[in-house]
Amino acid sequence: MSFSPEVLPAAVKAITNSPSRQRPVVMITCGADGLPQVCVPDWGELRVVGDRHLRVSVWPTDPTAANLDRDAPALLIVTALSDVYLVHATARRLPGAAMVWAHYELTITSARIADRGTTPRLVPDHDTPTEFPAQRLPRARDMLGAKVTALRAHRRDPGHYRGDLGDLRL
Repeated sequence: MSFSPEVLPAAVKAITNSPSRQRPVVMITCGADGLPQVCVPDWGELRVVGDRHLRVSVWPTDPTAANLDRDAPALLIVTALSDVYLVHATARRLPGAAMVWAHYELTITSARIADRGTTPRLVPDHDTPTEFPAQRLPRARDMLGAKVTALRAHRRDPGHYRGDLGDLRL
């Protein structure tokens, strides 16, 4: 189990304080076929019962219930005002559930803050300093504009005849 002393309490607090209509908690399980199953528990269907334990109610015929019954781990994506938490948990079905719902106790196995952006997370090599290029890459519009300017100049050339671009590389 991996916990950061700051991340786990913040993630649990975010679950407690997340009204379903404003910042829903998304629960993802993996089906027997390997495909993800997404479930968004409504407010009242997911609640915190301890510092590492949650309770969730799922409709018993829902694929999420079948996944949790197979001991598939669950990933909860919890949004807070400034961070997004990834909370991994294991599930245990609670016998004697009230009404027709299937009730599960989720035990949090790890929690971390999600990475921002679409770039891969860099793993720092502590032996060598990390360098990031200070020069920005050329934008496509800038590159295309230079090619169009070169093409126009080439067409104005008196030795140019229609259809021959010569050595111009686009």
